[in-house]
Amino acid sequence: MIKSVAAYCTDLLTSSKCAALPFHNVQHTKEVVQNVKYLCAAMDINEHNTEVLLVAAWFHDTGFSKTYKGHEDESKSIATHFLKKEKVDKDFIDKVNNCIDATKMPQCPTTALAEVLCDADIFHISNSHFFYRKLLLRREWEVYCDNKVTDLEWHKLNLEFLKKHHFRTDYGKDILEQGKQENILKVEQILRYYDC
Repeated sequence: MIKSVAAYCTDLLTSSKCAALPFHNVQHTKEVVQNVKYLCAAMDINEHNTEVLLVAAWFHDTGFSKTYKGHEDESKSIATHFLKKEKVDKDFIDKVNNCIDATKMPQCPTTALAEVLCDADIFHISNSHFFYRKLLLRREWEVYCDNKVTDLEWHKLNLEFLKKHHFRTDYGKDILEQGKQENILKVEQILRYYDC
């Protein structure tokens, strides 16, 4: 099933308005899928739950094809429609939708599976990709949310986000948190230039 989900979501993300998004595009979705695979292997998550998470990862941003604000609800609707056509049982669909729902900012996962998708979705804040990805997000907000800020405001926003964010899984708390703390120090260093 993962192959048909991947093909469907890739097509949707590359043929809809998602294709024009600097951040929430097919590249981001593929990264989240890879992050899910990585976390599931590292945390020894069973095959069934890994499948739930992979399906949720593929669908989690497909709602951007319909709307920017509240895209998660659209993503759940798209996932439900597709999975019902594939004769997937209700319990599986409910788990997928619970995971997608949890990726709303601020993240509020209510299950262990949802915690994994949340950490996979925000994985980049724990590594050097963060600085590239946040440039793309800034551009996306400028174009699609009419949210223009100065460089100083942007760095302050990022610092606040990093400091408020909490990884949910044990792996996130033990491993990813270290990289996030390094990025906090880097953003603080950038902000020092503005104090000169």
